[in-house]
Amino acid sequence: MQTYDLVILGGGPGGYPLAVRMARKGWQVAIVDAADEFGGTCLNWGCIPTKALLASARNYHQLKNAADFGLSCSEAGFDWQKIQERKRRITVQLRQGIIKLLEKSGVKIFNGRGQLCKNRLIRVTSNEDGSVSEIQAKKICLAVGSVPAAPGVFPTDREIFWTSNEALNADNVPESLLVVGGGVIGIELGQVFAEFGSKVCIVEMMPQILPGLDNATAKRLLPVFKKAGLEILVGKRVESLVEKNGKAVATIDGGEREFDKVLIAVGRRVNMSFMQDSDLQLETEKGFIRIDENFMTSEPDVYAIGDAVKGPMLAHKASYDAMILVEQWQGKKVAADYSLVPSCVYTHPEIAWVGLSEDQLKERQIEYKTGRSMFSANGKALTAGEGDGQIKTLLSPDGKLLGAVIWGPEASNIINEATMMSQFGIDSHAFGMMIHPHPTLSEAFMESIENATGEGVHG
Repeated sequence: MQTYDLVILGGGPGGYPLAVRMARKGWQVAIVDAADEFGGTCLNWGCIPTKALLASARNYHQLKNAADFGLSCSEAGFDWQKIQERKRRITVQLRQGIIKLLEKSGVKIFNGRGQLCKNRLIRVTSNEDGSVSEIQAKKICLAVGSVPAAPGVFPTDREIFWTSNEALNADNVPESLLVVGGGVIGIELGQVFAEFGSKVCIVEMMPQILPGLDNATAKRLLPVFKKAGLEILVGKRVESLVEKNGKAVATIDGGEREFDKVLIAVGRRVNMSFMQDSDLQLETEKGFIRIDENFMTSEPDVYAIGDAVKGPMLAHKASYDAMILVEQWQGKKVAADYSLVPSCVYTHPEIAWVGLSEDQLKERQIEYKTGRSMFSANGKALTAGEGDGQIKTLLSPDGKLLGAVIWGPEASNIINEATMMSQFGIDSHAFGMMIHPHPTLSEAFMESIENATGEGVHG
């Protein structure tokens, strides 16, 4: 039986970076992934395929609005099958790159379902032929990721009642789509289908869409998304869902409505399939694998990172966990800090935030100053036809950035300025001395900081 220094369950954005980093340090590393498509949820059923579809939707939108740029386009159309083919090509290209990276680093890949057993033993059932093999590990890391949450109250017929997996691989665009849940997954996929002609209704039981986003921004975005073709109902509940004559019938706030398809986007849960028929028990906490500050589970030398443990269920958080774990294994005294994990929504317009929200600052009675900058005053945004949106920054009295929220063009890229400013404790004066090229969207962030301190040229 082969023994490895480290065996990782899961080849996603937590697992494969950990494998590469430790292999480069001389460890004998193996990685076990149960999916036929290596690379984890983000690459295969999450971040990347969603962004590929959103990119097609965005380009289709620009075609339909070509006249705004003085261009003529006699007939804007789309081929859904080719859109899906493009999405698949991108995921295959990235998947092959990850596999080559692992192989080049000397990581052994097992394609099969890994079962965690006592005494750091992993039992692997091959996807190819169903054969079972066992491998021993000195350390094990559970980077098992998550799967769509589909509570038992919802129907299980995946022809009509989709999870995000079915939505991403849909054969066609439904005439009507009900989205249950107004989080990131629901809003992003809802906009994709709306852009391509679906009548989309999003129902969110909480008082606002996008939990974690400050309430004022969430409210401001409702008319923006309405203009984009999304009907959004907040503070409402889908009371029942049934199939009738090949359609979905939903009871919403006491009234019945019919839809061709339903996307159940009520969150995700830890993928615990590796514990099926296992001879040991891991302690859990609120649905997550319980760990200490060193990522160790209740089982000695068995660690867990990413979606499997508490914290934001985001790909970049999983990669961050892997990086911190490597540092710890090298004897450095570091611990994970999730206070500056950026959140991004890749709709049009994009949305991003990091740090404390205005709601949190008020709740904690923390003194702050607010700065704002509108993209309608930004030259680069206007030339691109992207004048909608704003940047809001929240500064302490001594000029340190406490939080930021952006909605508008390239928000997911601009938010890195906020993260860097907070991470390294750069005050507003020092930040203001940094030269931003002109014209760029990032100038809008600088002007928001200057607006908070009263030093801005434009107000």
